[in-house]
Amino acid sequence: MSKATRLYQFLHGMTQKTTYPSVINFDITSKCNLYCEHCYWRKNYDPAGEFTDSEWEEIFKDFYSKGAHSAFLTGGEPSLRLKVIESAYQIFDTITIVSNGTIRIPEEIQTRIFISIDGPKEIHEKIRGRNVFDSIMTNIKNDKRVVLTPTLSTTNYHYIEDLVQIARESNVDGITFSTYAANDKETDKLLLRGEELDWTVNKLEEIWRKNKDIVFLSPKIIKLFKSKKFYKNCYLRNQTKEISYDAQLKQKEPCVLGEGVDCSTCGCIVPIVAYAMSRIDVRAWLLFDKLFSERYY
Repeated sequence: MSKATRLYQFLHGMTQKTTYPSVINFDITSKCNLYCEHCYWRKNYDPAGEFTDSEWEEIFKDFYSKGAHSAFLTGGEPSLRLKVIESAYQIFDTITIVSNGTIRIPEEIQTRIFISIDGPKEIHEKIRGRNVFDSIMTNIKNDKRVVLTPTLSTTNYHYIEDLVQIARESNVDGITFSTYAANDKETDKLLLRGEELDWTVNKLEEIWRKNKDIVFLSPKIIKLFKSKKFYKNCYLRNQTKEISYDAQLKQKEPCVLGEGVDCSTCGCIVPIVAYAMSRIDVRAWLLFDKLFSERYY
């Protein structure tokens, strides 16, 4: 299928009025094997009981029957529930997995896997709270399902070049970036602002120009990390349908980040790309085509 045909089909699908969302996000577990300093899960952790594997299978079938044909699997750490991932892969037309990479997703699960790597070994382990960097590198080596998805904060924003080098050396499909979103933009010490944010935006554009084959960004998208123009028109924030659920199947608002997030500080690559595409940014579409490759979707 040509990129133009795929773009037409995507836009046609986006403009169709439906009674139920076609894409759903599930936190398939509340548990995680890391304790990362910047993670939204830490802010909203609920230790309530977990659904069993068979219960998740029935939940997925129910959502699919209503019209949800694609699922994002998050957590907690979704790889702690491999049987649940396998069920979702069998039931939904497509799935996407967002993981910390500490547990390798079985090869038969052929889909896009976004892996959180936040710097070279010392920095990554400082942020993640455990000595896991080497095992993650082993798990993702030569895995073209994988795109690295660092979250840039005041802890790691000076390591953008190192992160791109890690992507090259591990021979994954590519790397994209998000910036940290705060609960309180006045007091949160991890939030990039002022000169730090300016430096980050300039560095991302410099790195993109030198590494267009592997850095999944575009100039307009990079500028949105600073301007935040997208957040008031965020598809997720303005969605009236329930599309994101925690591990107890409670609706998460405004999005997967859950309660308390200040949307004006958002730097999530997903709504940024969606906004750029809605403004007919050809490079944004080409970026989407890389992030969500046709071979998986």
